[in-house]
Amino acid sequence: MTRSSGLLDEKVVLIAKQELKRLGKYAYVGKKLQAVIAASEHGITEVAKIYNISRTTLTEWIKYVKKGAIDKLQAPPERKKKSKLSDAHKLQIQEWMTNNPNTTIKELMIQIEEKLSITLSHSTTHRVMKSLNFSYITPRPKHYKQNPELAQEFKKKSSNKS
Repeated sequence: MTRSSGLLDEKVVLIAKQELKRLGKYAYVGKKLQAVIAASEHGITEVAKIYNISRTTLTEWIKYVKKGAIDKLQAPPERKKKSKLSDAHKLQIQEWMTNNPNTTIKELMIQIEEKLSITLSHSTTHRVMKSLNFSYITPRPKHYKQNPELAQEFKKKSSNKS
């Protein structure tokens, strides 16, 4: 039987569970919060062995949760992935999007590759668009058998009743 830690009380576990619920269990911080919660049940030594970290590291995580400093569990900025696009590139993309708001993600990807010599994935390009406060709007689909004249006639009839 493992000896319980003086650091791990019900309040710490409750805080960790609330933050885990807010962040999601697949996030970088989520894994650390899961370790803190597991340590209350299985002991710091056991959890440290399972997560392949030192007891000191896990104890530090517990202290951060206890103090309410969840932001300390984030990865330091130097370990995060750097963006391929600089601020100047983002301004250029914003200008392109302002000039032609009907640009598709595919067109924007091609434009970035040709003019900036940077290859971005579809999802990254979409993320850049969203970060610049542009949204990707798709037209409503039309059935291939739809008759445009009948559709217009329907619109006229239905708008008169309101």
